[in-house]
Amino acid sequence: MSAWIVDRDHLDLLLTAAVQWDLITADQADDTGRMLWKENLASVAYRYPHDRDGGRPGPHGFRDRDVDTYRYRPYPGRIDPEVIEAAAASLRYQSCEHPGWHDSTSAQWVNRLHQLAADRIPAYLTEHGPVDPRRQAPDETGWYVLIDLAGKRQTRSADGWSVPDRDVLHRAAALRTGATP
Repeated sequence: MSAWIVDRDHLDLLLTAAVQWDLITADQADDTGRMLWKENLASVAYRYPHDRDGGRPGPHGFRDRDVDTYRYRPYPGRIDPEVIEAAAASLRYQSCEHPGWHDSTSAQWVNRLHQLAADRIPAYLTEHGPVDPRRQAPDETGWYVLIDLAGKRQTRSADGWSVPDRDVLHRAAALRTGATP
């Protein structure tokens, strides 16, 4: 497996959903973000024991002490549970490398958010329609089609894995077949 330290925007995205879905209050977002980032750092440090502060895979210029400086900035726009589901799965994947992960408060929190997102997807699809990846600009790859071994076609959000910028939810909304961003 590989792991990297997620960036602030990734945490902001997850915490915005958590606040809107009443998993936490806005007052708890800073502490929750710091908790998640510390666990993510512990995983990456465990996975890559020879990497040092400032040289770990993650955001450009990231230093270990940055986990203590996290401050929540809410995301604008409609919260898309498919993007949140992918982003929560990504954080779980990036943070599960060390032995303490599975029993940690962070693991419980991320798993709960992931489940909340998955539970909200059917209603969201009914209201806003599915994503049509063909509506993306030619150079965009935020959404893709996956056909599993059983031949089932699924649309997946790659944006949630790396949260390339704060416009991820606007891009997702614009690609929904029944949506107006």
